[in-house]
Amino acid sequence: MKLLWTIPVIFLIIANVAFASNNGNTGLDQAAQRRAANIHRMDTIILLTYVSVMVVIVVTAWAFKHYRLRFIHESGVTIMYGLLIGFVIRYFGLGLLQSQTFDVETKNKTIVKEPPDYLMLEVSPEGGSRVSFHYELIEGFFADKRKKIEQQIEQKSVFSPEVFFNMLIPPIIFNAGYSLKKRHFFRNIGSILAIVFIGTTISCFGTGCLMFVFTSIFQMGYSFKELLFFGALISATDPVTIISVFNDMNVEADLFALIFGESALNDAVAIVLSEVIENFSTSSEAITIHDFGSAIAGFGGVFFGSLMLGFGIGCMNAFLTKMTLISEHALLESSLFVLISYISFLVAEVCGLTGIVSVLFCGIAQAHYTYNNLSNESQSNTKHFFHMISFIMESFIFCYIGVSVFVTNNQRWSFSFLFFSLISITASRALFVYPLSWVLNIRRRPKIPKRYQHMILFAGLRGAMAFALAGRNTSTENRQTIFATTTAVVIVTVLVNGGLTSWMIDYLQIKHGKDAIEEGQRLEASMSCARGDSTADHDETIPVTMAPGLNPWDKAFLPRKWYHFDASFMKPLLTHATPSLEQTLPPFCLPLTRLLTSSRQRSYISDEPFNTVIQSGMSLTDGTGCTEESV
Repeated sequence: MKLLWTIPVIFLIIANVAFASNNGNTGLDQAAQRRAANIHRMDTIILLTYVSVMVVIVVTAWAFKHYRLRFIHESGVTIMYGLLIGFVIRYFGLGLLQSQTFDVETKNKTIVKEPPDYLMLEVSPEGGSRVSFHYELIEGFFADKRKKIEQQIEQKSVFSPEVFFNMLIPPIIFNAGYSLKKRHFFRNIGSILAIVFIGTTISCFGTGCLMFVFTSIFQMGYSFKELLFFGALISATDPVTIISVFNDMNVEADLFALIFGESALNDAVAIVLSEVIENFSTSSEAITIHDFGSAIAGFGGVFFGSLMLGFGIGCMNAFLTKMTLISEHALLESSLFVLISYISFLVAEVCGLTGIVSVLFCGIAQAHYTYNNLSNESQSNTKHFFHMISFIMESFIFCYIGVSVFVTNNQRWSFSFLFFSLISITASRALFVYPLSWVLNIRRRPKIPKRYQHMILFAGLRGAMAFALAGRNTSTENRQTIFATTTAVVIVTVLVNGGLTSWMIDYLQIKHGKDAIEEGQRLEASMSCARGDSTADHDETIPVTMAPGLNPWDKAFLPRKWYHFDASFMKPLLTHATPSLEQTLPPFCLPLTRLLTSSRQRSYISDEPFNTVIQSGMSLTDGTGCTEESV
């Protein structure tokens, strides 16, 4: 009996000894627990705030579309919501959390030449052992020494630039490629590529040079390299606002294709330009001829390497979905599609290429090939998923742009720099729109009319990509000014240009609605008449459909060769399209083509020879009997 009473006494003594030995750390543990609980609560408040604003944004977008309000676009309203939330956070103490800030210095007074990733702080409580804490460094944060209390919500409401590039931007860019309207896009592919490559480069160097002149005259202390980097990032235009208005008003198809094509592709060019400029290995601030040549070579290698990688991964997924029966399980099929699409971005970043370019062309390849192999349910799921996630990400970024004006600590405002930037951006855009359109109109049919050129100039809105690029490096005061200026340019262009888009369409007498549809049908009919087609005598109110590869506007040598190669090899290889490779390749390839032909293809092989199919103007089918939209 005494033994039973002895055991609890022994445990009690051991517990008291342990408690006494750790008594010094008890206060520290409780403080750390309180801090963790407060941070968790603050994170929840921030997430609740953003999600609540997103709900209001969705309702506002519905109201604008339902009541056809065009005096301001919902993107502009989203930025205004963000500005309001940022103002409340900054000046009304929403979710204010008191915290301590210490000035730290290195041991032995050593000089730190590069910013560290983490800082370690040792805490020695009374009667306890020494404990070390690791703190992550906030880039570009400069504490105000006059403030003894720091607003923790200012830091918690600011996201890392890597969150933008790795999580928010890729779905937006992929959706731009996946939702591409191929017919009108590839009809204007020559003009679009000229605007994207030549126009974006002219805009980059034009903005950089003009800003260098302005800042040199007023002695503002910026290097040419910094201003050239600013010219590259600010050349990335945003399609969301303008394209949304174009869709609502149903503007002329060629104008839509030119502006959408530029916005969808020039983000990739702008990010490669900015990376190449930032990686100049010069010992001085001046840029030499050798640096310029290296930049051109680096641009070509990074851009086209990323392009081929993204396109190759998209084709790989197309072949995988073709040769497997995963379409019988729509959930797995859709999941595979989303994951492989995101892998194209990550692989490019790991390989030192540009994930934005890779994921864009992966989206184009998936839309052209993989989409035809998916089940009807997966086709609908993937289209709706990426359209929805792109809308949410875009809306969140626009909202965050407004919030960041008030809550970020890495923005340094200079209204003179902003004023010169708006002048330089507009002048640089005009510098390539009008001369380049004149050059293109020498051979282009139909020509780019003046009203199109004015609208292209007006449609140069800046958005998510420019903001994300500017916020990636804010380590110096000049970079912080560039970040603040980019934020202001985004807000001004979205509110002013986006809000006046519908008015500008009417002012320039650009056809929209029924007028645009009738104009497109008339132009199609006139081009068919010029070719001497039998459809020349048809009623002009009936749309003209053309065979793939026989579009009279696609007279360039390379597009015609690509159409033939795509129809005879790529489509049969990567999709269930007919005729199959067994019919299009020489007989000695028959053992290989049998392995590359799916059973579904064999069931749809037509008895009509391939050449007869192409010459008769029949479209390739996707293996289900449904005609695929031609590029």
